[in-house]
Formats: sequence, structure tokens, C-alpha cells
Amino acid sequence: MLGSVRQRDDDRLDYDVDFIKWLYDDDHITAATAVADSPDILVEGVEIYDKIVKVWLSGGVVGNSYSINVTATTDVGRVKEVSFNLRVTEC
Repeated sequence: MLGSVRQRDDDRLDYDVDFIKWLYDDDHITAATAVADSPDILVEGVEIYDKIVKVWLSGGVVGNSYSINVTATTDVGRVKEVSFNLRVTEC
């Protein structure tokens, strides 16, 4: 678990997930996915920047917390999944 973040219910924000501590210098992320544990949270996009995965999120119900699971695959075949919690607050 990477920790928790807060987002207002009308926000569309990005969160960086850094995989550098799990990768060697010559290994790079080639594919990534992000999945929320509820259809209330919309994963609007996933972008890869070398060893960082940027996840764009929106939606959610005020007062609820959601788990976001991010999986990265590297060019040498490593697969690592991490997660963080998103708490939705009022505007």
C-alpha cells in the first residue's frame, strides 16, 4: 500500500506512482494499468514516464474511500502491483 490521498468529488486529478525502488537502472515500464475497486471512480487515463505511472482519476461518492490498484510490466518481464487509497471529500 502506497498510502492515501484526498480528492474533491468534482476534481479530475493525476497521481504519480513511482516504481523506481522495484526496478534496476536498465529496466523500464512498458505497460501499465490502473483499476478502481468501484465503478464510482473513473480511471480516465494511465501514462508511463520511464519508471513512473501517472493515473488520472475522477468521480466518487463524498465520504467514501476507494482502492486504486496499479500494475506495471517492464521490458525485462517484471510485473509489480501496488495500491493506494483515494478518499473523496466535498467541494
